[in-house]
Amino acid sequence: MSKRPPRPGFIFHWQVFVLVAVMFLAVLVVYWPSLRGEFVWDDPLLVQKNPLITGKLNVSSVWFATDFPLTLTVFWLEWLMWGTSPVGFHLVNVLLHALSAVLVWRVLLRLKIPGAWLGAAIFAVHPVCAATAAWVSEQKNTLALVFYLLSLLCYLRSEQERAKSESKSFAANAHTFYWFSLFTFLLALLSKTSTVMLPVVLIGCVWWQHGRLTRRDVLMTSPFFLLALVFGLLTVWFQKHQAMAGMAVQSENFWGRLAGAAMAVWFYIGKALLPFKLNMIYPRWTIDPLNWHSWAPLLMLVLLIALFWRFRSTWGRPMLFAAGYFIANLFPVLGFFDMYYLTLSRVSDHFQYLPLIGIAVLTGAGLHYLLRRWTKEPGVESGDETQNARVDRSVTRLINPRQPLIAKGGIALLLLSLSVLTFQRARVLASDEMLWRDTLAKNPEAWLAHNNLGCILAENHSYDEAIRHFRSSIQIHERNPQAHGNLARALAFEGKTNEAEEHIRIALAIKPDDAAVQRSFASILSSHGKQKQALAHLREAIRLEPDLETRLQFADLLHQTGNAQEAIVQYRQVLLLNGDSIEGLNNLAWLLATSYDPFLRNGPEAVRLATRACELTHHQQAMHLGTLAAALAEAGRLAEAVDVAEESARIAIAAGQPQIAAMNQQLLVLYRAGKAWHEPPLKFDSAQ
Repeated sequence: MSKRPPRPGFIFHWQVFVLVAVMFLAVLVVYWPSLRGEFVWDDPLLVQKNPLITGKLNVSSVWFATDFPLTLTVFWLEWLMWGTSPVGFHLVNVLLHALSAVLVWRVLLRLKIPGAWLGAAIFAVHPVCAATAAWVSEQKNTLALVFYLLSLLCYLRSEQERAKSESKSFAANAHTFYWFSLFTFLLALLSKTSTVMLPVVLIGCVWWQHGRLTRRDVLMTSPFFLLALVFGLLTVWFQKHQAMAGMAVQSENFWGRLAGAAMAVWFYIGKALLPFKLNMIYPRWTIDPLNWHSWAPLLMLVLLIALFWRFRSTWGRPMLFAAGYFIANLFPVLGFFDMYYLTLSRVSDHFQYLPLIGIAVLTGAGLHYLLRRWTKEPGVESGDETQNARVDRSVTRLINPRQPLIAKGGIALLLLSLSVLTFQRARVLASDEMLWRDTLAKNPEAWLAHNNLGCILAENHSYDEAIRHFRSSIQIHERNPQAHGNLARALAFEGKTNEAEEHIRIALAIKPDDAAVQRSFASILSSHGKQKQALAHLREAIRLEPDLETRLQFADLLHQTGNAQEAIVQYRQVLLLNGDSIEGLNNLAWLLATSYDPFLRNGPEAVRLATRACELTHHQQAMHLGTLAAALAEAGRLAEAVDVAEESARIAIAAGQPQIAAMNQQLLVLYRAGKAWHEPPLKFDSAQ
């Protein structure tokens, strides 16, 4: 019986399954520390303060308010699944990275590039990728790359089907793959617009396959270029008018930026080939266009590309293709366009996530070539039709018993070394404090790292060390309102209120429209007994940023100053923002139950609100149970109030909260006497 001929296209052979499984397993292993890690840097901004979560935007409006709406929507869906637990977010990010590595392999097979699996494996475990795969905020990168590679893969498949267009079915397939390629490119742009260079890559792939470009190639890629232009302009506008809001990012003219771009390209090449001393924030170098040294990197780059072009008919062709891909995908982040991150550094590992594939692929192809030469096999491409349907030839060479052990060991050692470096980098990125200490160890001038580490130390009540870092941040970058504001808060905790007020005034002078600074100033003024001035600053903070935290602080201060009516209004606003705000529920219930003004009291509503607060805390918080007891008493349910107050006192004693226990014991006397408790009105001293 004759064997059945292989079906064209992709056949999910068992070897393919094994290689995909190995890729995913390797990625999960090297990123294991990040899977158990916490949120770092600005991750909470995209999770807890996601505008979809906070209610500032809804699913429809978010698509017109940010430059990465699809990623923001995915964050929202993840939050619906596992709340604010970082594990789920990290797992999705790592799995997206593994999927991208597999897609890289399939794209390389489609392009008939030797060493496809090795190149994809190098990308999968490369340490530079940790700044994306282990950082939840950069799910923009991992999500965008999946769609980017799907678009590229579908475009290549459409070209292959079009070559067989003698058959109507093949022509129909070509159209389907083409439109799906355009659609997935749109999804990539909606995930992150750094994927705008895909049309250039498509042109490069056509040149790689056919050695020339035709008018038809230009026409076929023109819709991709149009999409890239529209999204590119939108992102430039968004960065200028929203992300930076008039902030000066770079002072260099075009020529200075051109010189800086060449420096950045060589920096990224160096980190791709020698991924040591990776950092979250690299030192920000200065560029002097009048100094000839500034132009040396550009001259070397031009000469290198010219050399590749000169020998494009032989060894220069793959070098030119890889260099073109690498530089093209770096172009949006080389400094020609202003971005907020450029205020911190001119380079970043997460900028190199997409371009790195070019270096990884070139390395894989080089290893494949060496393996072939070692065994003196004829030069069969790994992407021939049969092999593309089954498994990469470079892998069969690697597991070939005839292959020298030293060759296998060398490649295994390379992948293992990269994996160890990635594991170490993922461990650094798993903890906010570890990340900033690592950053400062490699770049002591990173003023933002000093500020962020100071915040962590202050939260842990290490105020002396926190103050040192805040002062260092200000010393490096004097016009730093966040550091001035944080220093003021830390000084206030240390009782140095006069110096604290001085720094908060400096912060306000630098950035008067900063709601966080206004809130900090209000806290310091309130601690000085200047409640009236504090309320004025909180009103301004609410005008600038009417979020939950600001309204809670404002409502609490209104309550303290005797303005119960306005406090109730603010607490209701808090619950509109978050109906399950425990603090909002508890404090509003307390006011509705105990206000001195009988017209403001509402026992039944107070019971409903306090009951919900107790449910959210599983009836284990003495303070919330005490509020529920007061609400029950106001509603006339005094027997229940006695039981709940006794339970509150018992939990308070067990938790080491004697003040709450004592208060409940005092209120129990009233409840047992058939009376509810109401706050006395504030008394003001008359002028003498």
